[in-house]
Amino acid sequence: MKQLISFLTLAALSLTAGAQSAPETFLRRSVVEEFTGTWCGHCPRGTVGMERLSEDFGDRFIGIAVHTGNGEPMVIPAYPDLQSDLLPGSGAPSCVIDRAPFKFDPYSGSGRRGTLHYGIDLDFADALAVPTEAKVELMAEWADEYQWDVRFTATTTFNIDSPSAPYRLIFVLTEDGLMGTTDAWRQTNYFSLDYEASAGTNYQDDDMAPWREAPYYAEGVVYNHVPVNTLGIRSGIQGSIEAPVVAWQPQTYSNTITTLASHTQKLIQDKSRLHAVCMLIDTSTGAVVNAAQSDVRPYGASGITEVRSCSSASDARYDLQGRRLRSIPARGLYVDRSRGKTILAK
Repeated sequence: MKQLISFLTLAALSLTAGAQSAPETFLRRSVVEEFTGTWCGHCPRGTVGMERLSEDFGDRFIGIAVHTGNGEPMVIPAYPDLQSDLLPGSGAPSCVIDRAPFKFDPYSGSGRRGTLHYGIDLDFADALAVPTEAKVELMAEWADEYQWDVRFTATTTFNIDSPSAPYRLIFVLTEDGLMGTTDAWRQTNYFSLDYEASAGTNYQDDDMAPWREAPYYAEGVVYNHVPVNTLGIRSGIQGSIEAPVVAWQPQTYSNTITTLASHTQKLIQDKSRLHAVCMLIDTSTGAVVNAAQSDVRPYGASGITEVRSCSSASDARYDLQGRRLRSIPARGLYVDRSRGKTILAK
C-alpha cells in the first residue's frame, strides 16, 4: 500500500510540475499514447484497453494508438522514434498517460487488479484527478474545399501567470475505422485458443472473449485512434504559446496539417472519420498539461478569415510528396492548392 501511495504521489507531482498551487478550475482531459502493432501477438489486449477507456470515460479520454515495427501498415515517420524517448527500452503493448514518466500496460495498467485483468482505468482516473493550470479548446476544419489541409485553431487559457511560459502545443490528426485486406493488416493474436501457447487461457475476463475466439491471425480487424499526421509531436510547436502567460487572458494559435504527405495519403481511408487532437505540454517536464479533441468541420464552417500560422497564408503550393513549397519551382510538377491543379513548371 505504501508503494502504491508513493507511486500516485510521484505521478501527481510529475504532472503538475510547479503548478501544484493552481486552483482546480479546469476540467482535465487526458491522453493515452499506446504503442502497438499488427505483428504483436500481445497487442490485442491493448486494443481492448483503449476501447474500454473510450467507453468508460467518454470525451475525457483521448487515445492515440501508435503503430510501430517493420512492415507495419500504419506506421508514420514521427511517432515510432518518439517511443524510445517516452518509454525507453519498452516494447509493445505499452503506453503513457499524459506523458508522465511511467510505463503502463494498456490493459492492466499498473496492475492494481492483477496483471491479467483490466485496470488501466484506475491509472487513467488518477491522471484525470490531477489539477491543471490550463484549459484547451480546439476547433478543426478543412482549410480548403479540396480537403487537402486541416486547420487547427487552439485557444488556451491559464489560471496562473507564467513569465517564462514553458508551454507549447502539439497537433495530431487521427483516424478511426482503418481496415486492410493484405497480410500486413492481419492482427497476430496470442490470445487465440487455436494457438498452442495461448495467453487466452490466462486472460479470462469477458472483454477478452472475442480475442480468445478469434484465430491466431485475425482478419477484418478495425483499428481506431490511429495517428495519420502530426505537427510538433516530439517537443511542441515553437511559438504556439507566447510569453508571458497572463492568467485568464486566452491565447489563440492556428496552424495546418496536410493530408498530402505520402504516408498520410496511404493511410487515410475515409476523411469523415478523421479527428483532431491538441496537447498542451510543459516543456520543462515534457508532461501534458491538458488536451482537447475535435471532429473536422467542413471548409468555411467557422467563418475565420485570419489565421496566425508559422507558414505564410500564400504558401499554397506543394511538391508531389505533400511538402509545402516556399516559392514556385523553376521546373517540375507541383500542386497549386488554390487552383486545385497539378502544374508543370518548365
